[in-house]
Amino acid sequence: MAEIIKIFLKPDIMIICVVVCLLVVGRLVFKMKYASVRTIILNYVSCFKKRDGGIMLVPIIYYFGIPLIIALGAVKNKRMDASILNIVTIIVSILTAMLFTLLTMIIDMKSKIQQNPNYYSMDAHISKRSLIQTYYAVMFAILLSIVILIFCLFNVFVKQYSYLQSFIVYYLVFLLLITLFMILKRIYRVIDVDMNK
Repeated sequence: MAEIIKIFLKPDIMIICVVVCLLVVGRLVFKMKYASVRTIILNYVSCFKKRDGGIMLVPIIYYFGIPLIIALGAVKNKRMDASILNIVTIIVSILTAMLFTLLTMIIDMKSKIQQNPNYYSMDAHISKRSLIQTYYAVMFAILLSIVILIFCLFNVFVKQYSYLQSFIVYYLVFLLLITLFMILKRIYRVIDVDMNK
């Protein structure tokens, strides 16, 4: 029992417990939904739906499982430290700004497709669907970036780099990278249709 109390008295565990309690109380007692990201996650998962409405299990295991395996290997090789944290923070900050810029480009591309009467209806349908899924993936990537930055900021103040903290940051970074590949493929599909006309 003394070991469990000792674990919960660590500064990082105490901060996490307080934050989780505040979020739960805010959500359940005060019905605050300002920080709810549920729809962003659900819309991202909807990108993996079949035409009949069912979820494709293999792509979900692929997109969420590969970062998990890489993160386990990375954390076994090297735990998080201040230099890795600085590099991750800088790269994710730059990517977040680029993702917000990409959002405006996606919205502009979608409006151009809707306004262009010469755009073939089948191509318009494929492009619109790809752009909507790209929008969901970009929003999910922005969410991942924000969560990574929060974890990095937390680790800067606590200055303790445990196995779990290192694994979480590595996993989120690799999940962000694989999501960026997904975004790249979908943007390529839309631009490729336009270029081949």
